[in-house]
Amino acid sequence: MMNIVIFKTSVQDQKDLKVITPLMNILFGEKNWSFALDDEDKILRVVCSVPCTNLIIQILKEMGFRCEEMPYSLH
Repeated sequence: MMNIVIFKTSVQDQKDLKVITPLMNILFGEKNWSFALDDEDKILRVVCSVPCTNLIIQILKEMGFRCEEMPYSLH
């Protein structure tokens, strides 16, 4: 089963994205994550087959970004 996890982040622009992209692609695959930089919360959405919330928060914190999980619902 695939999990979809949504995060509010402090990622701001393409420059920040360039720092994050290589590792995210390695860990989750190019098509399994995306940022909504036009959203005021700079939403990161990740699709993963195993629990990955803590890993993502840790990775972004180590890169100097804030990252907090947001509730996700299909409704």
